[in-house]
Amino acid sequence: MKKLLCAALATISLSATTAKAGIFPEVVSQLDLGSFTGKWYQVASTNPFFQAGCVCVTATYTPRDDHSVTVANSCRKETARGEIKDVIGTAYTTNDPAKLNVVFGGPKLPFSNYWIVDLANDYSYAVISTPLRTPIWILSRTPELPEETLTGIYSRLKSRAFPTWSISPTLQTGCYN
Repeated sequence: MKKLLCAALATISLSATTAKAGIFPEVVSQLDLGSFTGKWYQVASTNPFFQAGCVCVTATYTPRDDHSVTVANSCRKETARGEIKDVIGTAYTTNDPAKLNVVFGGPKLPFSNYWIVDLANDYSYAVISTPLRTPIWILSRTPELPEETLTGIYSRLKSRAFPTWSISPTLQTGCYN
């Protein structure tokens, strides 16, 4: 518990420092949470440690009566036929609709940790990150995105100082999610 508290305080401290420096990434200017809900496929990410070995990654967002959103993340371990790993959490809205507070067990965080930094006008893709610009998740309504769409996403992220070199494709071929 002490380690968790220290990590949280370090994150808050680092967040405060980066806020003063003006280096937080911008988020999308508008978000219709109703249009954002539904099933998403992870087409690429920075592969955070808690997703080690995951393929066939999906996220399903379902609105709740209390204006929060149920987050159901699923993946298969190592192969498209591997063991299914699921985790359920809650996304709480904040004063900025594009900055959510997502919790997978435990108390609600004192800061938003799920920032929508790029979003197609038709909600066909979304790019999620944090105030620290990592991890990064590129999500799509379909298991793949056209190459020109991905190129545009990478270009916009790079121009905004996101670590695009650490993003790799997520296997979605042969998945049955």
